[in-house]
Amino acid sequence: MVQAPAQSGIFPLKQLSTFTSQTAGLEKTLRLIQASAQVVGFTSDDKTLAAQCLAARDQLALGRRYFRLLDFYPCFERVHGLMNSPSSSGTLLSVMELAQWTFLGLYLFLENFTILHDMNVARVDWYRPLMLEANKFWFYALVLSIVRSAWEVLFPTVVAIPAKSSGSGSGSSKEKNAKTKTKPQQPTSTSPRWPFVKRIIIDACDLTLPGSFIGWVPATGLQIGLAMVLSTVLAGHNVWLAQQ
Repeated sequence: MVQAPAQSGIFPLKQLSTFTSQTAGLEKTLRLIQASAQVVGFTSDDKTLAAQCLAARDQLALGRRYFRLLDFYPCFERVHGLMNSPSSSGTLLSVMELAQWTFLGLYLFLENFTILHDMNVARVDWYRPLMLEANKFWFYALVLSIVRSAWEVLFPTVVAIPAKSSGSGSGSSKEKNAKTKTKPQQPTSTSPRWPFVKRIIIDACDLTLPGSFIGWVPATGLQIGLAMVLSTVLAGHNVWLAQQ
């Protein structure tokens, strides 16, 4: 009997390779390294190491922007779909979802106009005002996402179980009608709460980024870095499960 070679040492590496070979997985990996570099940069007593980590953070942040150059298009496409298709959720939640993806698309669209400035290719005077407005849209999108997720946690979506027939597959139609019994529909929650709780944690952590840039959230660089680590690990875990 031929035994398969042991893959216990290779399998985790294969999983990591699969994860980073996808755009979403690679972006999350770079984001985790960026957040870790920021944490080290703000906690290290070695000034040289701190400066190197913060420089690496800036370069990683710039590199990650290449992955989302056209991410505004799926946001606006989703807005178009929401406007042209009826939603199963309530009117208020539908409006919030529409506004959320509109704000996120506007943030991603406006951010693209500043990439040459961050690359030190074409410095512009309107960089700061434009990024302030862009980060406001990101802030609004995150707040709406938190509110929608909190609503789903407090008031989970409830649907009815489809009716089932207990009749046999043989016999005449009269016998079938006599034997067939339809069970009453029972309400059940179709949306587990943990994914929404996780989404609240992720968005609340990410809220420190635009909030601190605008000045609406009093967060330090270390707090922002720690929040990025937590949100990236949680969001990256979702991507990991989807890709393996």
